Amino acid sequence: MGWDTVDELLAKFYGWKVITDESLKVKHLKPTGANYNKTARYKQGEAFYTLGYGFFITAIASVKLAMMKKRPLLFLDYIQGFRKAKSAKTPLLVTEEQAKFIRKYRLTKMKEKLF
Repeated sequence: MGWDTVDELLAKFYGWKVITDESLKVKHLKPTGANYNKTARYKQGEAFYTLGYGFFITAIASVKLAMMKKRPLLFLDYIQGFRKAKSAKTPLLVTEEQAKFIRKYRLTKMKEKLF
């Protein structure tokens, strides 16, 4: 979860079309998070908070991500990161209007996957 997520969501907020170019080949030189230390395990939850996801969407996204990584206990780290960011009143990366759009967009995408 990084700058590319923020950019994509804000592009959608402003009505831009976001596409994926499957023909591009990208080689990552290290796995995401390879340089993280123990305190970095909370960063994903903090990122969810700063994007204005809210607790409900954060919980769902955290379960999904932890399961994708085959490390279910990461869910607890993500939730703790979210709660720490909220308690610290960490500034959001988006406005309240953008956060509302992001929550609605994420919920719509979740519903599409269920039905």
